[in-house]
Amino acid sequence: AGKYNHGEIANISVTPNEGYHFVRWSDGNENATRDITITDNLTLSAEFAINTYNVVLTAENGVVSGAGEYEHGTEITIEVTPNAHYHFVRWSDDNTESSRKIKVTSDLTLHALCSIDEFEVVGEAINGDILGIGKYGHGTTIELSAIAHEGYHFVRWSDGVTDATRILTVVENVSMVAEFAVNVYEVILSYT
Repeated sequence: AGKYNHGEIANISVTPNEGYHFVRWSDGNENATRDITITDNLTLSAEFAINTYNVVLTAENGVVSGAGEYEHGTEITIEVTPNAHYHFVRWSDDNTESSRKIKVTSDLTLHALCSIDEFEVVGEAINGDILGIGKYGHGTTIELSAIAHEGYHFVRWSDGVTDATRILTVVENVSMVAEFAVNVYEVILSYT
C-alpha cells in the first residue's frame, strides 16, 4: 500500500497469519504476490481462510476414536480402546496415555500399539521338575510336564490331575504344585 505515480508498478503481497492461507484478492486474483500497474485509485482486500488438517489414527489390536478433519487450533481428544485381552502400550509418538488431548496445527498420523495380556505360569516341585512354566499371552495353549527325580515318581498336580503331562490354555495367572513320592521297592529273598 502507498502512493504511486500514474503508470508506476506496485508490487503487492500478502502473508497469512499462522493457521490461515490466502484465498484471493477482492478483484478475484488468486496470486498472493503480484505486480499492478497503477492507473487510478485502488482499494484491494485480501481474503483468508483457516487451514484444515487431517488427523489419521490407526490401531494394532484396538479401536481408535478422534480421527477426522479439523480446523487449525482445534483441541481434540483421541482415544484407543484395546481389543479384549489386550492392553494399550503407546502411541507412535511414544505417548503412553490411551486418552489424550491434542491441539491440531498440522496433518497428523498416529498409530496406537496394543499388546496381548500376559500371564505367569509358575510351578513348585519337590523331588522333581516342571517343564513349561513361564510367561504367556492370553489364550496360549501350553504343555506342562512333571518330571520326577531319580528314585521318585509323579503322583498328582495340586488341582487333582494325575497325568504328568497336561495341556493348559492360559487365561489367567496359574500356580501349580507337582507332587512326587519316593519309589518303594520290594525285596524278596528266597533260600533253598
